[in-house]
Amino acid sequence: MEIRISAAGASDVGRIRRTNEDAFGFDLGRGLFVVCDGVGGSRAGEVASQSAVDCVLRTFPETLADSNDGGNELHRAIQGANRYIYQSSLNDAVYQGMCTTIVAAHFDGTRMWIAHVGDSRAYLLRRQSLHRLTEDHSQLAEKLREGLNHSSKQAMQQWDSMLTQAVGASEIVIPAVSMVRVELGDCFIFATDGVSKALRTSEMLALLLTTSSPEQACQQLVGAANDAGGHDNATCVIVEID
Repeated sequence: MEIRISAAGASDVGRIRRTNEDAFGFDLGRGLFVVCDGVGGSRAGEVASQSAVDCVLRTFPETLADSNDGGNELHRAIQGANRYIYQSSLNDAVYQGMCTTIVAAHFDGTRMWIAHVGDSRAYLLRRQSLHRLTEDHSQLAEKLREGLNHSSKQAMQQWDSMLTQAVGASEIVIPAVSMVRVELGDCFIFATDGVSKALRTSEMLALLLTTSSPEQACQQLVGAANDAGGHDNATCVIVEID
């Protein structure tokens, strides 16, 4: 049985921010997808996110020597992006402190390899259910894993905005890598927090179930994030397994 994939992406500055510090890119030929959310303000965040996308697309191999190398190659590509952004921030005062989240994926024909750093997320829509595939690298996520169940809303919002890892923030980054065996009809969603924090999972699911193509689904999610206030840049890439 031949498995085909289709994909689309969309990004919007939102209704509050002046610049869009998100970036995305994909290469259907290699089954490679990347979404980033820059940190650092003004042009610095924009440069960090676009640099990470470009680095991963440029350095990920055209072909893999081993079918199990997808996750390892994503790991290497993200580490390469981390080195480039970190050194750039040291060498130019304009870019000091810039960094970015990333969620990157590689489809090898039967599996989707996913690697991420920060709080950009991956989701899987399968049989009309939406499953979150990544865990945020944030102070809030760590505290929840430690068993935190009571705290003020203000404290939780503050922890949620504090990343424990970001590409370019330090010399070393450790991407989280996972793998999903795909099924026909699967739909993967890769999104920045401008989408995931603006919309509840149930709202995302309801929108995805009413769309007929990745292009339409991307526009619906980004549009809904804006309708929810548009407090942040909103970006997503959606991949369908046909």
